[in-house]
Order: sequence, then C-alpha cells, then structure tokens
Amino acid sequence: MARELEALRSQREENGHKSTLSPSLPDTTFDSPEYTLEQSGTAMLSDLGMKEQYHLASFVIDRDAIVDIFKIFSLLFYPHFPVLNPHISIPVMHDTAPLLFWTIIALVTSHEIAPQHGALWIQLSEPFLSKLRTDILTAPLPLQTVQALTYLIMWPFPAERQNRDPSWVYCGAAVNAAMYMGLHHSKPTQSLRSIGIPSGSLRARANTWLGCFLASVSVGMHVGVSPSINSTTDLATIEQFVRIYPIPPEFAYQIMVQHTLAKFTTVVLENSQEVVSHSLVKLIDTELDSLKTRFPTSWTPRVEMAVLVAKIHLYTMTIIRIQLDLTSREILMKNGFSVALRIVYLSDQGLGYRPQEYGELPPEVLQRAIPKNYFRALVLATVFLLRFFVLNIHASPEEQEIARNHVAMAQRYLKSGSMSNQDEKARGAFLLEMLSRQQPIDVDHTKLRIDDRMGASLVFDAITTGHELRNLPAEVEEDGADDPAVAPQAHAVSENHMSDSKAQHQGLQLPPMQQHQQQLHPQYQQHQNQQHSNHTAPLPPNMPRMHQVSDVDLNTMNHVNVTHMNHMEGLVGPLDFSLPEDLWGDSVWGMFGTFAPSQIQ
Repeated sequence: MARELEALRSQREENGHKSTLSPSLPDTTFDSPEYTLEQSGTAMLSDLGMKEQYHLASFVIDRDAIVDIFKIFSLLFYPHFPVLNPHISIPVMHDTAPLLFWTIIALVTSHEIAPQHGALWIQLSEPFLSKLRTDILTAPLPLQTVQALTYLIMWPFPAERQNRDPSWVYCGAAVNAAMYMGLHHSKPTQSLRSIGIPSGSLRARANTWLGCFLASVSVGMHVGVSPSINSTTDLATIEQFVRIYPIPPEFAYQIMVQHTLAKFTTVVLENSQEVVSHSLVKLIDTELDSLKTRFPTSWTPRVEMAVLVAKIHLYTMTIIRIQLDLTSREILMKNGFSVALRIVYLSDQGLGYRPQEYGELPPEVLQRAIPKNYFRALVLATVFLLRFFVLNIHASPEEQEIARNHVAMAQRYLKSGSMSNQDEKARGAFLLEMLSRQQPIDVDHTKLRIDDRMGASLVFDAITTGHELRNLPAEVEEDGADDPAVAPQAHAVSENHMSDSKAQHQGLQLPPMQQHQQQLHPQYQQHQNQQHSNHTAPLPPNMPRMHQVSDVDLNTMNHVNVTHMNHMEGLVGPLDFSLPEDLWGDSVWGMFGTFAPSQIQ
C-alpha cells in the first residue's frame, strides 16, 4: 500500500509540475503562482490588516460589515464564477483594486442576501455607480477592472426594464479591454510602457479571459447575438487554458459547454437547408453529451443545467427556422420538451451552493445568489413550453398537462424569489400568468414576428405583439418620444436619490420605482438625513431551515405535485400584487393570439 501511495504521489507531483509550465516557454515556471494546483471552487478570505472603516465618497461601512459581505461572496457567489484568485486578502484588494473591492460589496448588498443589505445598497448605489462610470471610461482598463465587469455581467443590478440591463454593454467593454491586454493569446505579454498597463500573471490573465468568454457567450445567446469569440485560434486557446490551468472542474465544464456553442452556432445559423440543420443539431447534441467523458466532473445540478441550457438554445434557434420539414421540427420540439421540463425542475429544486455556514437560508433567499443567466434560461424554457405545448392545439392532452404543471412550477418559483411586487422575478411570474391565459393556437400557421434572434426571438416577439395589442408603436421613434423612460439605469438611480426627499416634502407623487424603494426599505427616508452607515450585524442565525434537493428522474416529472401551487384560469390563480404598468418594460399581452384581457380579475 505504501508503494502504491508513493507511486500515486509521484504521479501527482509530475502532473503538478507539468501544469505549472508555460506552453510558450516550456522550461520556465510561473514566477508567482497564485493558486494551489487543485482548486475546489471555494475562496479563502484574509482580513489581516483591515482598517476599522472604509468609505467611498459619502458612503461609510465598518470592518465587520465588510468581512460579513465578503464571507457571503466567497461562499455563495464566488463558486459560480471562480475567476478571481481564491486567496482573497480584503485590505490588499481595497488598496490595489478598489473598483473590484466595491463591486463585490455592491453585488452582495444589491441582491439582499441579508435583511440589512437593502439599506446598505441604497446608500452605496450612487457613489458606486459614479465610480464605475469613471473607471470604465478611463483607458486602458487594468486586469482587475475587467474582472469587476465580468462579475457585473453575471450578477447585474436590478433593472426596471430588461432592455435597460447593461450586461451586454459590459460584455463589449470587458472583451475589448481584455483583447487590448492580449488576454486571448496563450503566450506571455510584457508590461510595456507603450501599452500602458501591467500584463498580470499568466494564471490571472487566463482565468480572466475564460471569465470574459463564458460571460459574453452565455449572455449573448440570451439576447439573441451569436458568439463573437468563435475563430479556430480563439477556441483552441480557450481549450488550452482549460486544460493547462488549475480551475475548478465544474467551471471548466461550463466553459466547454459554451465553447461548443461558440464553435457550432454560426454553422447552424448560416445553413439554409432544413434537413442539414437537423443533422447538424444531432451532431452538436452528441458533442455536448461527449463532454462528460472529455472533461469529467461531478454531475451537479449546475453542470447538468449548463448542458440543458445549451440544448434549449440549440433546439429553439433551429425550430423557429424550420418551415417545411415538419417531421424534423416535431422531433426537435419533443427534444426541447424534455429539456425544458428538466430546466424548470432543476430551477425549482435549487441551483445555489449550500455551505454549512448559511444552511439556515431559505431557498427563496439562496436563489438570489445564482447568476442571472439561470433566470433567463428558466423564462426561455417556460415560454417554449407555453407556445409549443400548453397553447398548441396539436399537442397531446398529456403533453399539455405536464407542460402546464411545469409552467405553474416556474411561476411559483419566480414569485417566491421576488423581493418586491415589481422586481424582475415578480414581473417574470406575472408574465407567465398572462401568457397562460391566451387562447390555444395553431403553431404551424402562427409565424413569429421576430425570427433572427435565435431562441431569444420567442421573447422579443412577445414584446412586439404586446405593443401592437396595446395600440403602441411597434418601432422605436428616433427621438425616443414614445418612451419617456429613456434615462440610463445609473442616471436614474442618481436622480432618484437626489429628488426623493424634495418630492416627499412638496407632497408630490413619486415614480413607481421610488415608491417601491420606500416600500421595500423603511430606512430609505432615514438615509436622506444620514451621512454614515451604522455597524452591520451578521446574518441572523434563526432563519427558517432550507429544504434539501432531492434528485427526481425525468420519467417521474409528470407526477410532480402542484396541489400547493396557485391556480389561475386553468393554470395559476391571481397574484397578490397589482398589475404593473409594463411587464419587463414592455407589454406582453396576447403573445400567442389576438385575445387580450381588458382587466385583471
């Protein structure tokens, strides 16, 4: 046994030595290795040398509150997107990468994992957004600023309208800044004065580029833009980084799923022959399934979800383009049906990490720490179920019933995770309710108004239909006259903070979002006369205990108990909040038909 252990140790040391070699400089090791040779996906914190207080403009936060926030980040957020060095020194990050430091605090507080975070975010939002605007417009962007942008892409701040979500804009800034630094090249780069920015260590550069790639491809698919990082050289570099650098296996698997999409999406879109498209989809499907063997990792819900989301994108982008070969279309719809059901089920069971330190967090709070792409994927999968099965006159009664149950499950999940009656998840839940009230249609003879946005066309077409049903212009006016809410999110936040107190004093009616802030945070008015934040307590230890995930086979999903779900007309019941003026910033009345309810009962 000792001999076997020694042989295993020698093999491990040999593999470890190989993993520290630069592919461009075979005899040169890294000067300052940042990570251990094997990463678990968790981050270790150090608060040695921290000051008692830190401030950003008028915002002040104490040491204990910062440590608590970084602890939440390291255990609940970081494992989903482990781009940073897993050994995080809080004071060093503040001194060397202040934007990244404040970005982490802003992400955690804006998603309100702890009750006191909402009040902190109200105080922090204006000075942070001001710093963000200044830093990302100051060229050239350093490596840490690119890293901060990737985290803002994965966890964007709440948006009043989905088309005001700046994630895709941040993708462009992050990817272009990374390419200026040469992060997409495998060879090391010198820190030349002519370039104007330190190059960073090879491992930090590789991890940052992998983060840019994953963020840009995943968000791009959800907004209907095919991957731009798709050349043979770029994709070879991505795979090389995944294989030679020690990154968590789950993260590596998710990157390679996006790698497969980036490799084949353009091929599918550029092919105009429907029969060939179906054959390509089968080949890509096989390629995705083979990742289990090529990049072995534990089959976690997040790993499975990565493959399922890639497949729902693949199926939907092909289904909406097939017009004549109805047999192939029917096969892809059946494949998409099982995938969409599984996406809804996994979302409902929970995709967040559950460390022992926060084992008391309820599921509806834990889901706030998962990347927004999971929310986007759930909505896309549910809209697919609604259009092609729940409201499709050609679907079998069994398929309609199973799909209807899972739409109700998704609606319940979003509603339970909402923080107010007008946030993104609440609007998403209401969206599903409204779509479920439409009359059944003949899918084969109901064309999408928008069909050039891949799978995202389903959502964009719904918005366009809603505009016309409400007698609103389907096209945007050049001067934006039809859309009074044209102020960017950052400017709106700033204006809200400056005008709330004055409007209240004069007895004026506040806009809905400002009313929502006051309803959600009773401390809002107190903040207007308060210059500094108080000491922030750690997470309360007596939160309700969270239910554990149980694995359910796909074949048993049609027996999911939805007795406790809300029931509306044939599906779910009236929600306990009033109808927003606009769903997702746009009306979605009558997505699948000409029926538009005149009022909500």
